[in-house]
Amino acid sequence: MLYKEVFNRGPKLYPNKLAIIDGSRRLTYKEIGERNNRLANALVDLGMKKGERLGMVLKNCAEFIECHAASAKVNCMVGGINYRMAAAGMKNMITDLSPRVLVVHHEYADTINAIRNQLPFVQTYISVGAKVEGMLEYEDLISKYSTLEPGIPSLPDDLAGVIYTTGTTGTPKGAIASRQCSLNRICNSVMMLGFNPSDRYLQVFPIFHVGFYIGMGPIFKCGTVALMRDWDPKEFCEIVHREKINQTNLAPVTLNMVLNLPGVKKYDLSSLELIQYGASSMPHDVMERAVKLLPNCKFIQGYGSSETFCPVYLRPEEHHVTLGGLSENPMRRTACGRQGPLSFARVVNEQGEDVKPGEIGEILLSGNTIMTGYLNKPKETEEALKDGWYYTKDLGTLDEEGFISIVDRKNFMIITGGENVFPAQVENVLFSHPKIKEAAVLGIPDAKWGEAVKAFVVLKSGETATGEEIVEFCKPRMANYAKPKIIDFIDEIPKTTTGKMDKMALKALA
Repeated sequence: MLYKEVFNRGPKLYPNKLAIIDGSRRLTYKEIGERNNRLANALVDLGMKKGERLGMVLKNCAEFIECHAASAKVNCMVGGINYRMAAAGMKNMITDLSPRVLVVHHEYADTINAIRNQLPFVQTYISVGAKVEGMLEYEDLISKYSTLEPGIPSLPDDLAGVIYTTGTTGTPKGAIASRQCSLNRICNSVMMLGFNPSDRYLQVFPIFHVGFYIGMGPIFKCGTVALMRDWDPKEFCEIVHREKINQTNLAPVTLNMVLNLPGVKKYDLSSLELIQYGASSMPHDVMERAVKLLPNCKFIQGYGSSETFCPVYLRPEEHHVTLGGLSENPMRRTACGRQGPLSFARVVNEQGEDVKPGEIGEILLSGNTIMTGYLNKPKETEEALKDGWYYTKDLGTLDEEGFISIVDRKNFMIITGGENVFPAQVENVLFSHPKIKEAAVLGIPDAKWGEAVKAFVVLKSGETATGEEIVEFCKPRMANYAKPKIIDFIDEIPKTTTGKMDKMALKALA
């Protein structure tokens, strides 16, 4: 089966069925199929060729899905840009992708226009949602083209998409998925989450993340997908109530926001049957409260990354050993799951040998959902992929029944509100402040966001500054979720004997 057929099944089998709910827009499979083909033909006319890139600076919207579908039909490669980044971060990511065509939500047009002279490889800009001077308008463009598929051949090993993550140095890395890998990821979602044509799925996570493939599971099975553009717990409850949503995806921190929403019980959430969550394990008290609020709902955890998708799952029956939610087995409560149907998992020591049950090692993943490699980064690809295994840089344990538990993350990656923040990224910005001599960043527990970004700052001799001043300096230079929530001014950053920052010592200070 070809990857593009994921987007053709609904128009062929259920043409008059509701496919996508995007705010006030409601599109049937016939309509979305025609729009996919119109965009594909437009891309051909714009000169898009096999292997070239289509870039998107888009929030969750029908056009995002249409771009993926059209790229599959044109045999080009598509990549979503993190619209939450500051202009410099966007520029670096777009440069790495080097798209021939860039599709932009109109609200980000000013940001893109400000860096346009630094993007000479972009031949065509397309605006979504409103006309923008110097850009083609999406609806005007696709209205001119045929609803027939262009009929461009592709092979399973052709490259389909790039999902961007952040490396340990703070440099964005684009994890490449082939067409077969993309199809495998969607099939993996269908198998693990059990999608059916009757499902009404709410896509919460931004689909420029790897969660795109989960949202495509209901499309593949001809269900209905509702899209949230921005996270808001009240809007989430309103959509579930109004649209009778039965499946969705949440992070523990966002589920906790729903549970804490004043008046949450006035919404009818009884249609929810399954919540897939990721980014971190579910706190026991959050699960217990969720089970009480949503007694008809089951939970499934997915563990993975931009490089691997979700090769490990903690299935509903492995959560609900007791009515309280999580297993009474204290080790099982922290587990992220067992390998899924298309995947394999190991935990190894520094010599690459499998550790014994309960021993800590690095988690390795393999299978048909693993990336081809990193775009433009052969060295990083070689380090990450060895002998068919992806080295996650996550430390964990594996028990006798194959359950994996994450112990810590190498390089002290921070997960705040479901978003990954690497300390080096924030530290580099802090180092550029004229008053700062040294800085170190780590994550600390936070009841609302899971983790909060905390910075330890050493000022240059004779300088004074406030925490508010440092945060204001960070705001235009990084994504909002990455900026420090807490600033501690200290006299010296503790270091190891080799001169590196001693973040274990910093953790003790935090």
